[in-house]
Formats: sequence, C-alpha cells, structure tokens
Amino acid sequence: MPLNWSDYSNFSASEFICKCGCGRADMNPEFMVKLQELRDRIGPLVITSGFRCKNHPVEKGKKRPGAHSAGLAADIIPLKARRYELLTTISDMRFKGIGVAKSFIHIDEGHPYAYRPASWSY
Repeated sequence: MPLNWSDYSNFSASEFICKCGCGRADMNPEFMVKLQELRDRIGPLVITSGFRCKNHPVEKGKKRPGAHSAGLAADIIPLKARRYELLTTISDMRFKGIGVAKSFIHIDEGHPYAYRPASWSY
C-alpha cells in the first residue's frame, strides 16, 4: 500500500525517489514514523538517499538487496543539529543500523540479509 505522505509533516515522496529513474519511493511506513520522530527531535534533515530499487547502481553491485531497497533506510545530513547530537539521538532511538561517512549518516531499521544492530564508518 502506498504511503500517505501527508502523515509525515516534514518529508515528501520526492526526497526519497530512487535515483535510477524508476520514480519509486517505496518507503516502509514504520521506518518513516521513526524518521519523522528523529526530525521532530533534532530539526531539519536533508535526505541524500532514500529508496533504491534493484536497478539502482549501488544495489546492482550487491550480492543481496540492502535496507534501502526495502524502504528501511535513509542517508541523511542534519541542517541545524551537530553530528554528535544527531548520532546521540539516533542511538537513543535505537535505530538498528548506523553508518557514519564524511558527508552523510546512514540509518536503517535492518533487513533480512544484514547483521543488526550494527554501526560502522565508511
């Protein structure tokens, strides 16, 4: 069932559309509720990667689909919060996957092929 994007006051489907060109933004509703709660706690976020279909270049290179392809992940950048505040809040909220890169932070709620909980750096 497609999401009712009006349930998430600070996000829109366009932020989560797969960048392969398929036009899909099949995000998991429970993940979006948690992401909205994170946004409510720490302030504005930029979504650098949301949904990824099986044809997305990153997903094509994997043996098995990742959390993005299940609509259970997002790569984010905080606009007002400091990275430490964001990471502390993500940890407090018990996101299952936390990946820290120089330019973004990956969060996810796991998927069948991943060992979670886990945290890592890129």
